[in-house]
Parts: sequence; structure tokens; C-alpha cells
Amino acid sequence: MNTDSARPQDNYDAFLSRLDAATSSLSARAGSLDKALAGVTLLLEPYESAVRQWERRRLYVNGRLAAHSGSPQSYTALCELHVVAGKMESMFRGRVERLKEQLAVMQARREAIDKSLLELELSKIKLNASRMLSQDREKLGSIFSALSGSTVAPSALPDMGLLGDLKEAREAVILAEALMEVKGY
Repeated sequence: MNTDSARPQDNYDAFLSRLDAATSSLSARAGSLDKALAGVTLLLEPYESAVRQWERRRLYVNGRLAAHSGSPQSYTALCELHVVAGKMESMFRGRVERLKEQLAVMQARREAIDKSLLELELSKIKLNASRMLSQDREKLGSIFSALSGSTVAPSALPDMGLLGDLKEAREAVILAEALMEVKGY
């Protein structure tokens, strides 16, 4: 009896390559996202600085208005400067808020990628451990067969954890692909 045809095919390489492909894809996305995060972070500082400068100008003009004792024309000019400073401060504050919101979304995406990468790595470790266990069982089976003097190779000892590990690896790949679709990557 040929036991090779009865033995399930070793799909470890296929699952490991799928895990590697998913890891590679997510790592590339993480790299791109890191560059985008750095760019948005660089944009944030000048806008925050502009908010502080316009706020100081508005407060300065407000103080000058409170202490004004000059002509009505100079008072009108100071009022106009105060309005402009308030509008500019508000505009830059709005830009800062939008950039911070964008940063928060990008950071949440980065955290999701990191979590998926960790799950993929853990699945890969489990799958490799299961593969080694399966190989060890197969070697032990061959040794027992040789010691007992049997000329027929024994069927491989069943690997009870194999199906569970393979299922987890499949789920990890499916979840990673689903996450990428949901997040719009």
C-alpha cells in the first residue's frame, strides 16, 4: 500500500508564501504611510507657528485699541487690523485642526497595519512550529518502522494541531486582505 497518496499534501510552503506576500504588502503600505505621516507632521509646525503669531498680533492690536487716544482714522485702521488678525488666526487654526484630524486617521491606519503585521508574524511562527512538529513526527514514524523491521512505511502520525494552525493562517491572510479592502488600500 502506498501511503504517500493517502497522506495529505504539505501546504506549509503555500501558506507561508501567502503570509509572506501579505506581510510584504502591508510593510510596503506601512513605509508609504510613514512617509506621509512625516510629511503631514512637517506641515503642522509652520501652521501652529502661524496661529501663535496671528494670536499675538490680535492681542497686541486689541491692547492698542483699548489704550487708543488718537484720531478716529487710526482707531478705524486698528479695528480693521484686529479683524484681519482674528480672521487669519481662525483660518490657520482651522488648517491645524484639519491636519491633526488627518494625522489621527493616518496614525490609526498605521496602528491597524502594525497589528495585522504582528498577527501575520505570529501565524507564521505557529505555522513553522507546526511544520517542524509534523516533520519530527514523520521522522519518528520512520524510525519506529525501521526498528520494528517493517518494510512498509507507516502512515504519518496525525497532527491534531495542524488543521487548527492552517485554519488560523488562512484566517490571518483573509483578515489582512479584508482589512486592506475596508481601509481602502
